[in-house]
Amino acid sequence: MYMHYSKKRPLEDVLQEQTAIWSCPNENCKGWMRDNFTFSSTPICSQCQAKMVKGERMLAAVLNTSPIHSK
Repeated sequence: MYMHYSKKRPLEDVLQEQTAIWSCPNENCKGWMRDNFTFSSTPICSQCQAKMVKGERMLAAVLNTSPIHSK
């Protein structure tokens, strides 16, 4: 049996919010991460090892429920 997925099916609305992030300052690197998922006060880019800079983006709302995260 085959399942059919219509492209015309309405997409679920995803709540977007202004989110604090860290991004890589190197113009050849596209690394970034959400602030509430970091493990240090100034994270290092996992792709190029540069010190990341703080910023903001409109992103889908995600809740970090990790017990080791206290931000």
